[in-house]
Amino acid sequence: MRQKRLPVGFSVLFAVLAGLAAYLVAGRLMNSETRNTGTELKTARKPRIVSMAPASTSILVSLGVSDALVAVDTWSGEIHGVPADAVRFDMMKPDAERLAALEPDILIVSAITQAGTSKDPFKPLEEAGVRVLYLPTSTSIEEIRADVRRIAELSGRAEAGTELIAQMDSGIERIAKVARTIPGNERRSVVFEISPAPTIYSFGSGVYLDELLETAGAVNALGKESGWIAVSAEAVMAADPDVILTNASFGEDPVAEIRSRPGWSHLKAVRTGRVFYIDNAASSQPAPGVVTALGEIAKAVYPEYFR
Repeated sequence: MRQKRLPVGFSVLFAVLAGLAAYLVAGRLMNSETRNTGTELKTARKPRIVSMAPASTSILVSLGVSDALVAVDTWSGEIHGVPADAVRFDMMKPDAERLAALEPDILIVSAITQAGTSKDPFKPLEEAGVRVLYLPTSTSIEEIRADVRRIAELSGRAEAGTELIAQMDSGIERIAKVARTIPGNERRSVVFEISPAPTIYSFGSGVYLDELLETAGAVNALGKESGWIAVSAEAVMAADPDVILTNASFGEDPVAEIRSRPGWSHLKAVRTGRVFYIDNAASSQPAPGVVTALGEIAKAVYPEYFR
């Protein structure tokens, strides 16, 4: 039975959705560039790292440098591998003075934080010599690769970053190779919920989750839309998808909740029993875990091809 709380991944997506317009403007203007991070950090000791975004924290854990984390945002604190003694901070209201007292060498920040404040709260740390990296949420697998590469180089783990990307690519290609053999007339349409009723959210094109669906051979039933979107029950009924996926893990049983919605028993996905849960942490963070999410999506949509 799942706990009734916002899981780390959903919380972040909710924050993205709540401030989407401002975030996207700030994120794209940043053009995924880094300030004061031109080269790998050189230090005689292990670098002290602060990560203020779950995606970057997941990447650091995957790179094997979680022991260097001296502080994380509160949502990152739930990620397996984060040190219990790492200080937790509010991602949207960071205490810059308290951060400075930790004497970090590297500070990785979500562009959501920058977009949500009128004044850059991390400017004093940057001026004091802290390497500050602002990361907009990646919208594609290629951007996730770039984030891994950038964080690996910055933390002195460039080789590990190369290996991690190779592992990601290998896992993705295994799925894509099989997906390419699925005939066009067998392609199944999918609605993927990231927030359940009564406030249903999903996505159209231009989102890494849409790319995962495509890689798995599925068709996004809402693909004519763009970005993260609010979806009405009527819109889902009109789309009548072959499969419904959800990663909303803060309910007791999100799959049962979907199946029990009034009027939804007539949907093709519900009638045929094709409603599935996809791991939230893997699917809602643009990080290496998306490969796990891709595998779960492929098996859910095409169990006959992905056994």
